[in-house]
Amino acid sequence: MIRIRPLGLRKGLSRTARSIQLKFVNLSRFRTAKIVFFLLIFCFTFPSPAQEETLPNFTEQDPLPQRATKEKPRIFRHNRLTYQEKPYKAPSSIPSDFVPRESKLLFSTELKSERIFETRESAIILNHSLSKERLEIYYETVFSYLNFKVLQNQKSPEKSVYLVEGMNRKTVAVSISPDGTGSLVKLFYRKSGGF
Repeated sequence: MIRIRPLGLRKGLSRTARSIQLKFVNLSRFRTAKIVFFLLIFCFTFPSPAQEETLPNFTEQDPLPQRATKEKPRIFRHNRLTYQEKPYKAPSSIPSDFVPRESKLLFSTELKSERIFETRESAIILNHSLSKERLEIYYETVFSYLNFKVLQNQKSPEKSVYLVEGMNRKTVAVSISPDGTGSLVKLFYRKSGGF
């Protein structure tokens, strides 16, 4: 017959054997861990009155942010020519770095070529809050970053004109003139050549 001994402390052990078994099993640690566990659960499930006052009310919805209303662009088309007043974005043929962020687009035109999705010429006029000198520095940095070659450069207090050429014979003319507190920028893009 096999005797099964219950787990835990054995009554037949000496005092030193019991202390060794207590260290091995560490029953006192299990008891304190249970007490701490139940205290933590109690604290998190039942908040104190001071915490109830500071908790936000998640049932109320935040008000929706108000968007600035933009005017609808006026679009005129004739054959392959497209003209827009107050467009939402610049023509896709003009590199996006040529149109500074936070600029107000006034006019844009596009002349498509005989091929589908290819633009032969495009122009854009925009206002920006930066001064004329700052925009000159901006465009000179963009030209060097995009590896555009400066063909012609004229600067005067009234107007600055850049004529640059990029890869695949893409030519861009940039005209910057002061306009009140900001600047008025005119961009003209042309792709020359057959391919």
